Amino acid sequence: MEDKAYIEDLIARYLNGNCPPTEYQELKLWLEESAEHEKVFFSVKDIWDSSRTYHDKSEDQLTLFYKNQFEKAKKSKQLWIRYSTVAAAILAVGLLITTLLPYTKTANTGQELVFSVPLGSRSTATLADGTEVHLNSGSKLSYSSDFSSINRVVYLTGEAFFDVESDSEHPFIVKTADFNVKVTGTQFNVCTYTENNYSSTTLAEGKIELQIGGSNQNFEIKPGEKFELDRQTRKYILGSADIESEIAWKDGEFIFRNIPFPELVKKLERWYDVRLNYSDEGLQRFSYTGRFKNQETIWQVLDALKLTSPIDYQKTTFREFKLIYKPLK
Repeated sequence: MEDKAYIEDLIARYLNGNCPPTEYQELKLWLEESAEHEKVFFSVKDIWDSSRTYHDKSEDQLTLFYKNQFEKAKKSKQLWIRYSTVAAAILAVGLLITTLLPYTKTANTGQELVFSVPLGSRSTATLADGTEVHLNSGSKLSYSSDFSSINRVVYLTGEAFFDVESDSEHPFIVKTADFNVKVTGTQFNVCTYTENNYSSTTLAEGKIELQIGGSNQNFEIKPGEKFELDRQTRKYILGSADIESEIAWKDGEFIFRNIPFPELVKKLERWYDVRLNYSDEGLQRFSYTGRFKNQETIWQVLDALKLTSPIDYQKTTFREFKLIYKPLK
């Protein structure tokens, strides 16, 4: 299967859900032949994904849009999906396109303001001092009703990326169940989901002062570093971080580099508000590398895992799936 146009058509049929079992097996075998074939697949998939950011459901306008995507990819010498194939998929894809607007709950209890983001969503809040906070799925940010440019203290559960307005005289403090982070103006990520075995913070720009709760241990985090605390042992690791993959979620992209499978499952469950069940020990030991965009459905993510990893899946109940370990032969 070396014909370029045929390969691209086959990938397009798969992405559109029109790939019969024989062609699916053919595509799977081709992907397993080399890392270069996987690169081709994800290059075509990127073009496909970019077409799904357009939300007008008018068939004529969608047709024009896909045609423009095709011409753009062709001129830049990128891999392309033939227009005839994509145009035929317009209605099927267009009906599936939905825009999930972030739901932000603000509660005023007289003493505390709370921003909470449900599972399957993300949101952004701008605080009174000008600080911008990106909140990940299943996260909660709270602060006193007298929060201001002088009193800058917030409390976090879940995950958030902070772009803090600079003020050396009035530090910005993030309090979590495990540690407190003190900054004067910087960009950093904090991950402290209660169901995780760890809490962490990653610094993109500036400087962080961190104090572990209930102790006198203080740390200065430098740009490009990540501090991770094991909740059970209270041991910590401070070292270099993959900043791109750590903060990609705030821009709607998920980047994984050798992530343990159990951790991957937790992230997917939060991002898509689903339940992913598995029991095979092979999956416990498995690590995954790949990337997705937030426009994809859980079905597309699981299909990508199925094609590029020793994983299969079955839908069991509404928003619940069983993951099956199928080692490559």
